[in-house]
Amino acid sequence: MPRRRPAIGKRRHTRYVTRVRDTDESSHGFRMRRHLTEQAEKYLKSLNNKDKISEQLKGRLADLLARGEANADYACRAMKLSRRTLQRRLKAEKTSFQKVLQEVRAELAVRYLSDRRLKALEVAMLLGYNNISSFTTAFKSWYNMPPAEYRQKFLAF
Repeated sequence: MPRRRPAIGKRRHTRYVTRVRDTDESSHGFRMRRHLTEQAEKYLKSLNNKDKISEQLKGRLADLLARGEANADYACRAMKLSRRTLQRRLKAEKTSFQKVLQEVRAELAVRYLSDRRLKALEVAMLLGYNNISSFTTAFKSWYNMPPAEYRQKFLAF
């Protein structure tokens, strides 16, 4: 049973206010507190996420690359944004979809090349390239050397 506390006021008689316990899930106060907590968490996430749309996109693109669906339409659908909204938010961060995609590919390329079981062609396919030559050209633009040389120098195979 809820405890009663005297209400402080200017009246001569004492009023009693019922205090709602947090453990009573059926109470209105508990539901209201839970609702307000959820709203506050959503608001805080939205504040944090406005600054990190490119980071969110990187995470989504890593997943989409693995499925072979790394394009703007799939990314927008996964992030529940319109294409124009994504474009506008990325522009506010002074980047673009293609730049973020290239950053993700560059990071994943190094990670995949460190796996001895994967051949360069398999790495190219995992990153969404149709052939090894386009992957090699992109890798050279990122690291100034072809993937085979990178493996020899830095991964000591």
